[in-house]
Amino acid sequence: MSTGSKRFALWVGGIIAVIAFACVALADQAIPALSERVTDVTGTLSAPQQKALEDKLAALEARKGAQVAVLIVPTTAPETIEQYATRVFDAWKLGRKGVDDGVLMIVAKNDRRVRIEVAYGLEGAIPDAAAKRIEHDYMSPRFRANDFAGGIDAGIDMLARLIDEEPLPAPPASVRPSRPGTVVLPLHEPWWSPVQLVVGMLFGAILGVILISIVSWPRPWRLVLGHVPERARVYAFGAIDALPIALLLRHPMSALGAFAAGGTLASLIGLSRVPSRRRRGSGYSGSSPGDSGSSGSGSSGGGFSGGGGSSGGGGASDSW
Repeated sequence: MSTGSKRFALWVGGIIAVIAFACVALADQAIPALSERVTDVTGTLSAPQQKALEDKLAALEARKGAQVAVLIVPTTAPETIEQYATRVFDAWKLGRKGVDDGVLMIVAKNDRRVRIEVAYGLEGAIPDAAAKRIEHDYMSPRFRANDFAGGIDAGIDMLARLIDEEPLPAPPASVRPSRPGTVVLPLHEPWWSPVQLVVGMLFGAILGVILISIVSWPRPWRLVLGHVPERARVYAFGAIDALPIALLLRHPMSALGAFAAGGTLASLIGLSRVPSRRRRGSGYSGSSPGDSGSSGSGSSGGGFSGGGGSSGGGGASDSW
């Protein structure tokens, strides 16, 4: 081969190599398959750290239904993190179909960028300004200190706090944790819900009547309330009445309503005094002769997949 031919061949080969390198460099980043709530393709998180984050996200989905996923990648180049986040969200379909209550947190480690992508269904709970604040105030400072697990955990905590305040449809029974013999009622209302207060009062009144029929005899009364100071007996009965309601409904206002109902019934019936042995009307006739009124002193791992939600709601990005 002549010198000119060799030069031409080298020139053509160089052009081909440059084109091939450019094609590889400009190719979009691959999207990992969704099988876990936390996907770390960089090996940044230890197994215990990833498990703790997985459990926290699984608990959030169990009580609210919203799907939150975390993805850690080295870089999103040649795309921006916003473009890559949209592609990942569309591929993973986070959130429930028709509810669109999905959130994607992407950490591009080498790019020093983080983004929280929010679907339409959670735009009210997590507006762009809130997502930006979570990234800037709670996540990026920890990332700068090379504490990626701590930054992601702090971000999840803040997202969960906002999602918990948002009224969402009940999660499917298949994702709600339960134990044999327990009744699981989803918690949708905020902690101050007046609806739960009324429900608690209703159930508390019904249970209170049943309990009063039991302690209307002196012996059960002495066993249950006899060793409680007289002034506290009404409150003690209210607490006893509220305990099963609190375990059943799992809401603070339901427990408060049951406590109020039980305490009111105890006060009206006169449970602060030992009941008479002779049953009358309500079952009480005040103190019996010779009685002073007081008888004593006193995850996932591998089965996780998107629920069919769609992206396009909003979000924010930050650098550290």
